[in-house]
Amino acid sequence: MNTIWAPEKQMIDDAALLARVSAMTYAGREPGAQPLVGMLAAISRAILADPRARLASQYIALGYWLRPSALQQLRDDLVKQTNDSGALLAPRGVALHLPPTNVDTIFVYSWALSVLAGNANVVRLAEKLTADTEWLVSLIACVVAEHGEDERQLFCSYPYGDAFEQRISRQCDLRMIWGGDAKVETVSRTAIRPDGLSIGFPDRKSLSLIGVDSYARADEKARDELATQLYNDTYWFDQMGCGSPRLVVWIGEKSDTLSDDLYARLGKAVAAKKIAVETGVAIGKMALANDLLAEGVADRLRFFSNELVVVDIVDPVVGLERTHGGGFLGEYTVADIADIANFTTRKVQTLGHFGFSSEELKRLARAISGRGGYRIVPIGQALQFDVTWDGMELFVHMTRRITIWETSWKQAALLQTPVS
Repeated sequence: MNTIWAPEKQMIDDAALLARVSAMTYAGREPGAQPLVGMLAAISRAILADPRARLASQYIALGYWLRPSALQQLRDDLVKQTNDSGALLAPRGVALHLPPTNVDTIFVYSWALSVLAGNANVVRLAEKLTADTEWLVSLIACVVAEHGEDERQLFCSYPYGDAFEQRISRQCDLRMIWGGDAKVETVSRTAIRPDGLSIGFPDRKSLSLIGVDSYARADEKARDELATQLYNDTYWFDQMGCGSPRLVVWIGEKSDTLSDDLYARLGKAVAAKKIAVETGVAIGKMALANDLLAEGVADRLRFFSNELVVVDIVDPVVGLERTHGGGFLGEYTVADIADIANFTTRKVQTLGHFGFSSEELKRLARAISGRGGYRIVPIGQALQFDVTWDGMELFVHMTRRITIWETSWKQAALLQTPVS
């Protein structure tokens, strides 16, 4: 048996679930339709009005991302593509979203953009959800039903890896696979419609870049603000999001004094938020730190608390591969911002930055071009979802274009010639 939220959670057999998905084949809407904007805005209001959302920053961020003004900007950007190209924008069709389990709001971002693109959507959730994710799915399903969109938007759970999954996939025009490399590779072996598009978002790691001179000049308020923003990037989603920094890179002359100052402030931010890691996580971080020291990948360990462990990395490539989460940071220093390219691979996603000019950031972008690193954003914005993700314009992949060639002059002349 399978699970759907329609809007109440209920069990459904394979035949009934497949019938619901099949019925969505031509159920799309006009991209950017105002009723769709209104539905998503209603979800924003419902999230922000619920006391549970105030207990976790990621839900506040999601509600804010779905606010009416932001949705209208997204809609305008989407519609502008049609105006600029002269083609008619159409939904791609039925989109299947396979979100990760470690970032419990990513399915909403992926789904919401596809809704704006006019698609009918199937969101396949894990068979076992946390209480918070159950709350979020139920809230969204209720709003969707209230707006009469429940025949076009399906939140469900079904087993991976069997013949039924193949039958579901074959009904889909677009598949968005969010998760680790193994998940993307395994799911990609299952075919979708012959003219469908399957996009994988595999494992990524991210960095935070800090200018030594800029930090040295920063006053107390600016340093505290940076620590707060670094906290947001690091501790939301328990440091498991693709945009969560795993390595802090200082650009300039190495300074242990400035480094210790930053982590002391970060530690205060962690304490203020009452973050506490489980004992097993704390032990795992220390075990990894000692392994890296023994192997020569790191040459110093700084233990600030169970929630914050920092190791000075000797080999940044290996340091980025060997990460833990739960407040485990590597640290490295380079002389020039362009040196980041030496260890920016396709696995690197987001480069958070503090203390650099626009020209320096452009120089960084040119240095890493074709290597990796798909987002360069201020520290504190590493986890903010955007319509451009991993270097891809999502609206472009979520829609189709119907080209319209106007009548040629010869045809026009024939049309204007009276028939005798």
